Amino acid sequence: MRLFKSVDDLPVGFWRWPHVHPAREWADHQSGELIVVPEFLDLFEQLREAMGRPLIITSGYRTPEHNKAVSSTGGNGPHTHGRAADILIYGTQAYRMMKIAIDLGFTGFGFEQNLNLSPNRRYLHLDTLTPAHGFPQRPNIWSY
Repeated sequence: MRLFKSVDDLPVGFWRWPHVHPAREWADHQSGELIVVPEFLDLFEQLREAMGRPLIITSGYRTPEHNKAVSSTGGNGPHTHGRAADILIYGTQAYRMMKIAIDLGFTGFGFEQNLNLSPNRRYLHLDTLTPAHGFPQRPNIWSY
């Protein structure tokens, strides 16, 4: 795991995940900081390959301060560990992605699939947190 103050601090050639944009999708949307956990991003690339389609991350890393402002999980939520992503997806593709994600070893699954929301607001949260990371209720599934 490595913390960077901004994508400008990433060493040349360091970013090896072609389907994750470091600034738009992974860096904190408020501060621009990012934590890079290679194992998580490698697993995301495997998920993307298995899905055979683009996957848009709407929220990757969040600073503890940002997470406190937007999530009930406070300053120690899944996104603050660099091991979580919210992926824009819905319907049968969300079901398919969850099945693949389980097979790949993801451990946290949060669904925002409210049919009253437009499709561009429905997402699936995936993470790879474990009791060793301070998340005793893993594997786990929930809805928003």
